[in-house]
Amino acid sequence: MSTLTTLLSVLLLVSPQAPDEASPQPLGALLTVAEASNYRFTASHQDVIDLVDSLAASSPLATRAEMGRTSEGREIPLLIVADPPVADAPAAQAAVAEGRVLCLVFANIHAGEVCGKAATLMLARELLSAPTRPENAALLQRLVIVFAPIFNGDGNERMAPDNRPGQIGPETMGIRPNAMGLDLNRDYMKLESPEVSAMVRFLHTWEPQLVMDLHTTNGSHHRYALTWSPPLNPAGPTAPLALVRDRLLPDVTRSLSERTGLDTFAYGNFEQDHTRWATYSSLPRFGAQYHGLRGQLSILSEAYSHITFKERVVATLEFVRECLTWTAHNAAAVRNAYDQGREQTIALGQAAAAGHPDQVGIRHAIAAAPEPATLLGWVEETDDEGRTVPTNEPRDYTVEHFDHFEPVAFVTRPVAYLIPAGLDALVNLLRRHGIEVTTVADSEGLAAPLTIERYVIDAAPESGNAYLGHATPDIAATPTREDYEPAPSDWLVPMTQPLATLAMHLLEPEAEDALAPILLGDSALPGGDYPVLRVVR
Repeated sequence: MSTLTTLLSVLLLVSPQAPDEASPQPLGALLTVAEASNYRFTASHQDVIDLVDSLAASSPLATRAEMGRTSEGREIPLLIVADPPVADAPAAQAAVAEGRVLCLVFANIHAGEVCGKAATLMLARELLSAPTRPENAALLQRLVIVFAPIFNGDGNERMAPDNRPGQIGPETMGIRPNAMGLDLNRDYMKLESPEVSAMVRFLHTWEPQLVMDLHTTNGSHHRYALTWSPPLNPAGPTAPLALVRDRLLPDVTRSLSERTGLDTFAYGNFEQDHTRWATYSSLPRFGAQYHGLRGQLSILSEAYSHITFKERVVATLEFVRECLTWTAHNAAAVRNAYDQGREQTIALGQAAAAGHPDQVGIRHAIAAAPEPATLLGWVEETDDEGRTVPTNEPRDYTVEHFDHFEPVAFVTRPVAYLIPAGLDALVNLLRRHGIEVTTVADSEGLAAPLTIERYVIDAAPESGNAYLGHATPDIAATPTREDYEPAPSDWLVPMTQPLATLAMHLLEPEAEDALAPILLGDSALPGGDYPVLRVVR
């Protein structure tokens, strides 16, 4: 018997037996483990499955689906809510063609950060229990919302009370990595885990325009219930990034504060002297940056670990609701930004083919906003052990706000990349990302000989930037230009496709999260030729 069923039988005086499928429970009785335990506990994987199934059985507007499986074989469940209902990717795309926005809201990629696991299911229940209420009807009728409440099911099952030191509740929680020891929020380029592989397959099969990734933050003390971030890698399509950064998040920050009193701010942490507030990484291995490179409107949510579990769940629920409400009321702008991003990337590839390539940033450095920011913090003191601890006295700090990244290394966009026949693992991985790869024999309009650039490897350290199983070599290379006669069986990656910029970040040897140096191994040794070629004419 699952934790949820046990708690419901005690707290709600319902039978501990499973309900008859023909007589689903009333939606109002379907509580999360967090609610049923007065926020002492968080749900097991089976608890989530049981509740997702019950919600789907209790409303015709909910559909049950699966994103994939974990490395230990656990399901990554999906709950799709929409009016009229949507069952699969073709139906979702048909709804988008009719003017709706497809949204993916997922939680628990780090299984100790559990507030989103409860918040997604609570919000789904609220929408389904009162679908004609105007604010709910707007979401159900203008959006297709796919909730994925437990992404890291294996990590979730490794619960212990000390997995998140300093976090206020629940009594036990899961671990950060998956069962393979990988941080899933660092795996978006390599796709070593079945979980992130399933996520990326969902992204290019369903093509959501909006993606929300729900976390609980670590770090410095402040007075924000939740912090958020748009994509931070500026190489991605500009229209979706600008809409999230310049309109959606500022509007949501204001409206959420007015409606609920919750204060939120751009994600970051204070330096010890409180003169600087800095955001996190722009590396594409992180989900939010990867989504941005794909052209999705992406939002990272980080509930504050130093408030109670209940407060974190409520803050996350209200933030997600506010973002979805904004999206529903600005559906045309969201759809246009997504479409413009894809069209822009294709147009840049066409310009490169016509001899007018742009410069693409492949390495970035953090930069400060033009004006300082005033942030809500606490007066802090030093304890007997030399640690800085907050007091109960509020204090506002004016800080230098490092909120974005700027490119520090560029490459010219090629016409295409040429991958010699035999590098099937690399080709297969590109295709798993949804990137178009074809053979030279099947490519139209290709006139030999080609003008190509071949990289000579100058330096290739064994690894760098390692974190929970993930490392990326730091390659240095020099290009040389030559004429080249490709074989019909060679592979071609054209730049006239929506994911061309993502392909560049995967294939350029000096890109900060390049994939090819890892897959190619000894083919990328110093003094040797880098086998992936750039077609420049």
